[in-house]
Amino acid sequence: MPTSIGFVCNPILAARRGSCYLKHMHSPGVCGVVLAVGSQAGADQALWKTKAEGVSSLITALNADTEMVLVAVGEDAEALAPVIWGKAAYMVQLPAGASDAAALRTMLQEVLNRGRDAVIVTSLHVPGLTAETIHRMVAEYCAAGDEVWAVVPETDMLQGHPVLMGRQMIELFLRGQQWSAADEILSANREHVHTVKITDPLAAAVTDTGWKAPWD
Repeated sequence: MPTSIGFVCNPILAARRGSCYLKHMHSPGVCGVVLAVGSQAGADQALWKTKAEGVSSLITALNADTEMVLVAVGEDAEALAPVIWGKAAYMVQLPAGASDAAALRTMLQEVLNRGRDAVIVTSLHVPGLTAETIHRMVAEYCAAGDEVWAVVPETDMLQGHPVLMGRQMIELFLRGQQWSAADEILSANREHVHTVKITDPLAAAVTDTGWKAPWD
């Protein structure tokens, strides 16, 4: 298995998508990231199909309002490649056994390396994420001022996802304290975290308890 991080280029040229080009205060470079590092090696066909469908669905949700989508994968990179490339996304292969925190740091650095200043991060642990939810998060971020470093939806967040991080939050995560989870950095900087009300029925149906802030 690979011992270092490798970038696998998508043979399909991903189209650039406008995100914050009109009436924005933040930089327009919003990138999408899907964390799909958990291996399905040895899993039955049903479990594998569920993972592949989940990756495909998340890429679709992110595509409309981000300039590019990066997918972090682990040992099952070869098997997931057709799904990722078929959605005009990019694949970043991580070392075997990479932790969620290590995967997130790696992907945030990838975002900066590609000249983007903001990122929406989600993972396969987040069910029901839709393009409408992504659109509202991006729109809120683009309309916000410099005091807003992150945007989260008004739903239960699982393992700190989904979250839209701006440049300040990304830099803090990468250069500062070695946070173990996304919700820790959001909690420590909650005065810079903005929440958006989700009206999309599919996303709202994920939870019946209302939104729980990660610092509650």
